[in-house]
Amino acid sequence: MLYRVVFVSEMIGGANHTTQSLAEILGASERNNRRDEIGSAMLFHEGEAAQVIEGARADLDRLMSRLWKDPRHHNIRVLDDRPVMQRRMREPARLCALSAQQAADILRGRRLSDLSSAGLEKLLSCEHVRMAA
Repeated sequence: MLYRVVFVSEMIGGANHTTQSLAEILGASERNNRRDEIGSAMLFHEGEAAQVIEGARADLDRLMSRLWKDPRHHNIRVLDDRPVMQRRMREPARLCALSAQQAADILRGRRLSDLSSAGLEKLLSCEHVRMAA
């Protein structure tokens, strides 16, 4: 059975502030998620990370266990964890980015952690959020 988990966390230190740190996170996610057949999309904004992950229950539980132990993540909050009929996240690791204007238009001063699970899913699967280059 396929599951989808939506969560947010605070990022500690420079984990999401440099190109190198983002490349390392994306590279590790790509390798691990491809191996475990997990699809994911992530977005970093103002010290927070939002992610949607999809896969088999055991694989998602292993991934979440690694994230709970990862010192770069703090205050992980699972907003939704449910079975789904089909994948929405086809890529093992997709990094989305918001321009300053998109953040102003979409978030309207809210933090990622202020959004609902449905709002984050929409944000991470919507065409107006561009993939980071």
